[in-house]
Amino acid sequence: MGDSSLQELSSPSLADQAYAAIRSAIANGELPPGEKITERGLAAMLSVSATPIREAIRRLEQEGLVERRGARSTVVYEADASDRYELGLVEGALKSVAVRLAATNASDAAIERMEAHLREADRLRAAMRAAIESGEAYPTETAELLLLALRSFHVEAEGACGNAVLLRMLSTVNAFNFRDRAASLERRVGRGEMINDRYEEHHALLDAIRRRDADEAERLMAVHARRSAEIYTS
Repeated sequence: MGDSSLQELSSPSLADQAYAAIRSAIANGELPPGEKITERGLAAMLSVSATPIREAIRRLEQEGLVERRGARSTVVYEADASDRYELGLVEGALKSVAVRLAATNASDAAIERMEAHLREADRLRAAMRAAIESGEAYPTETAELLLLALRSFHVEAEGACGNAVLLRMLSTVNAFNFRDRAASLERRVGRGEMINDRYEEHHALLDAIRRRDADEAERLMAVHARRSAEIYTS
């Protein structure tokens, strides 16, 4: 996944940076679900005192990303299938509103960036399909790169909504399920499943945003998110 999120910090707002670093490590799987974390261990990794770590953990606990299990035990939240499905429904509702707003507010430059992310996803998907059809192996990171390209498309589309409160809420929900989605996609690709209809939904969504059709963008995202919630808990 690239560089570690847990690196030495140096800033007047160490608590904010510690929070962002730990949150990122949870979202990308560097701190996996169920992992026990300690103030001392995180402070050593980030080269800060325990005080900003304590504040960061408190904020993460409020978001539900970590859980305290006793006075000295804190673990990364581990969602079960029911939790993941419910998170998916909440995420879908938020994303549907976001793309509805994006269809009205997205700049031409933002739409061009969405197109670029889907072109990259198309390239990766074609490479995986060709490898599967020929019986050859493809690099293990290819599925994850495809997920990242699609995620970048969604982030760009949602970011174009222009609503900061909505984006903060989406960021919290997304932190729970990114690694689950990566694992699910890798399993499905490994079985030769190319998410054909769901994949094309991304292009349909882009077309609706490009045409400034807010109703259609919202409808497409609601369908896409519902299917995602079902797939990622299977």
